[in-house]
Amino acid sequence: MIAGHTHLLEPALSLDGSMLDELELLSGGLYSPANGYCLPGQMPAGWPTEFTLGVPAAVAQEALRHGAILITDPDGTPLARLTVTDAQNASSVVFLAGSISKLQPAEHPPARNLRVTGPLSRSGPDGPQRLLVAAFAHPPLADQIALTMSKAREADCDLLLFAVVDSNQTGTQFVQELIDSLQLCADQIPNARVRLLVFPTAKGPEGMHAPLLRRHVLDRVDADLVLDFTTRVVERTPPAISQGGGLVVLFTGFSGSGKSTLARELVERLRIVDSRHSTLLDGDSVRRMLSSGLGFSRADREMNVRRIGWVASQIASAGGIAVCAPIAPYDSTRQEVREMAESFGDFLLVHVSTPLAICEQRDRKGLYAKARAGLIKEFTGIDSPYEIPTDPDCCSIDTSAVEVEDGVTRVLEAISRLRPDLARETPVSRRQILAE
Repeated sequence: MIAGHTHLLEPALSLDGSMLDELELLSGGLYSPANGYCLPGQMPAGWPTEFTLGVPAAVAQEALRHGAILITDPDGTPLARLTVTDAQNASSVVFLAGSISKLQPAEHPPARNLRVTGPLSRSGPDGPQRLLVAAFAHPPLADQIALTMSKAREADCDLLLFAVVDSNQTGTQFVQELIDSLQLCADQIPNARVRLLVFPTAKGPEGMHAPLLRRHVLDRVDADLVLDFTTRVVERTPPAISQGGGLVVLFTGFSGSGKSTLARELVERLRIVDSRHSTLLDGDSVRRMLSSGLGFSRADREMNVRRIGWVASQIASAGGIAVCAPIAPYDSTRQEVREMAESFGDFLLVHVSTPLAICEQRDRKGLYAKARAGLIKEFTGIDSPYEIPTDPDCCSIDTSAVEVEDGVTRVLEAISRLRPDLARETPVSRRQILAE
């Protein structure tokens, strides 16, 4: 929760994909001395590259009026605040310049518990640690691991094995395969751990400078020694995709109940135990991209959920897995989604039953504060109803009483009862898979 919600009236800009990953490295200090965005062609001295932020003209006007803009993730959660010091009109957008300040940690996948977004912590039980970082963009070769172990012993360093990927690779099975391959190595090396570093995908002429930018970041993770194995090119064979009917998992619950967190973790776990393609359809992201013309009346909310259900059913018809996380407050609409999904495969409803008081206390997006202040009307749980699911096969999880990983294990167990082939292995906790 943002302390005091002091910036409720400031305009907001949602970032995703490569821009969101860039924001994390900027706000975390790995692009230092860059600490914000500049105008095109006006890069400050010392910056490793030009970081720019183009926004719609109407948003820019509000940002200039308030002197700041909130930068959010696709869910609308404010992650950083840009203090606007300058602007420049372009053909279709307005570029804003200024420094950014971090508001709260991001939660988007993959492998959030392993993600490196700032200098490494050196604290240990016996005082400051010496650290060696070995960076890999592909599963490591035996000679690379041997060299890494030798250098770590010589320098008396603890070892961090970095899985280095770019934004285009997130959401693919390759990321998990790379993490798992490094974890297998770390399990055999004393004082070795695995971490994930996600770089924004290089675009345009900047792409030719990507290796220099990568080195800039690796130099700023604050390790005593860095071994960079990211330049080796490996031909990969795409994994085989399982055949058979698909699956739709619909998470429903109040805003802030933990739906998105559970859904993201479920998608990551499914990619470990099943080769079918898993897709996340989060409520906020879908509303922004698929239902941007809809409001928040009951009719519009129901239409938004129907659209999610239709897209999910099409994924299921192709043998995939769709994991959906809208609020979906009305039972009749949830039943429509069930009917669409069961036309092509299986359906599981998950009620994230976290109490309203806990959801309002969390309020990462500041929505409850806005609703209480009268800035948002017909907000579910405040002045609009939520119909509690009564489906006999519904899986219920209260994230105020159950850890996320344990909750996801419950969902995997429920899936295995629907379709044993979707969970061929006993569900395994990520604590076991990625144990440090």
